Amino acid sequence: MSNRSRRRTTALALALGASLTLAACGSGSDSGSSGGGGGKGDFTVGISNAQGAQPILKLTQDSFTAAAKRDGIKVKALDAQLDPAKQVTDVDQLVAQRVDLIVVYPLDANSLKPALKRAEAAGIKVVGWAGMASPDADPGVLTSNVDTGGSYRGSKLLGDYVKDKVGGQSKVLGVGLGVPVPALETMMSQYDKTVTDGTDISWIGRVDNPTDDIAGAQKVVATALTKYQNDVQAIMAYNDSSAIGAAVAAKAAGLKDVVIVGQNGDEDGVKAVEDGRLSATVDLVPWRTGLILATVSKAILDGKKVPAYIESPTELFTKENLGDRVPWDEAKSKIASGAMTCADGGGCPDDVASLVK
Repeated sequence: MSNRSRRRTTALALALGASLTLAACGSGSDSGSSGGGGGKGDFTVGISNAQGAQPILKLTQDSFTAAAKRDGIKVKALDAQLDPAKQVTDVDQLVAQRVDLIVVYPLDANSLKPALKRAEAAGIKVVGWAGMASPDADPGVLTSNVDTGGSYRGSKLLGDYVKDKVGGQSKVLGVGLGVPVPALETMMSQYDKTVTDGTDISWIGRVDNPTDDIAGAQKVVATALTKYQNDVQAIMAYNDSSAIGAAVAAKAAGLKDVVIVGQNGDEDGVKAVEDGRLSATVDLVPWRTGLILATVSKAILDGKKVPAYIESPTELFTKENLGDRVPWDEAKSKIASGAMTCADGGGCPDDVASLVK
């Protein structure tokens, strides 16, 4: 790991998460342009992306930007680069620029809360992007929150899949992120709950990936396998990169037939399912999340009442049904052209689709 990565990881480890009462774009860059005529182009939306280099977050942001541009909304996107302190600065920058609405994927609830309150005080609406730990959490300053679907539906899909594949007195290891992001903490607890409920399956614990990549997961999983003397029948990771790292560690340990699953459904994850390194992945369908976020944001700016909590539908894929998956870039192009909207072909929840009718 580079010295820069070590500093970032250290900073992240100091950020203690809490439930929120709460792509790669350079700081201050514009990701969209104003439309013209008919009252369009009057609004500017700021995005605080947690990690623009993460494919699923970048695709969500790109799809949001494409949909917003189609509606004549200007977008200013800032990348927190997995640094909670930078995210606070980014939100304050958007407030200073007097954007009309902020969409935020929070890294640390406590550190970000004052900045979001400053946005509220400035009359700026805030929309959460995986910004609440659960549907029952206090939304705080959030007008609405769009969950990526992985915390609940995705976790249950994978939990049920793993239960079906291993059964008996199997042992399952979890792989989380080394930052207490509310949505991901919920995901991991749901994994545990789903695989053990009504079964003899044991959730033996979890390890955390400190670097959010394949290498970080490989290292911590290899250590865990040694600790548990390779007596692990399944590994459930919070994302595809960590699942792939787990697969590398399992192979190096000489393990065969270990059920390994992750979430995101990015291209690397899909290839790993195709070649058998992963057993399954949940596609969080980021283009749909971006479309929903854009639809909700536009509705708020137009003065419409929107749902307080929205779950973006997710899909589980194995080698057998990968042919049914819609490629991310293909969907993003359709969103940009107007061929796919929440009201037509986007697969958005009914209460969101109704916002554009």
